[in-house]
Amino acid sequence: MLMRTRPADLFVLAGLTIGALAVHGYHPGAEDAEIYLPGVLKRLQPSLFPHDAEFFQSHASLTTFPWVMATSVRVTHLPVAIVMLAWQVISIFALLLASWRIARRCFQSPAAVWCGVALVASLLTIPVAGTSLYLVDPYVTSRSLSTPGALLAVASAAEGSRIRAAGW
Repeated sequence: MLMRTRPADLFVLAGLTIGALAVHGYHPGAEDAEIYLPGVLKRLQPSLFPHDAEFFQSHASLTTFPWVMATSVRVTHLPVAIVMLAWQVISIFALLLASWRIARRCFQSPAAVWCGVALVASLLTIPVAGTSLYLVDPYVTSRSLSTPGALLAVASAAEGSRIRAAGW
């Protein structure tokens, strides 16, 4: 059974997204961003990093992340920093949207659904099960896009939409 999404629900999710970003912060260039950001910059400006680009290209070449980010910069004509921040906000919103859709399948009470989503929003930067990986990194990475995608696929499958699940 596919449940309707009301504009008010999207407004609350947007508020939780901004709140999560305010609580957890945005930290571009932290941790393994030395792998992701140079891949984007090299795709935008091939003459950058003329030496030892293999350090990041070995990882960056295995994902579409640099291509998606660079294409976003080219299409929007915005600075790289703004585009990366925008994608971070979009990824957090998508993760919370997926959490909300899954919670609606698990709980009948709207309060329980929103408490579940708020819990996810409050725990974004807690390392997962001793892996040293966050649910959402404090900057945009390929995991920032794949995690919401996987959860949206689960939500679509739980709602009975196999085609949408396959798309995610």
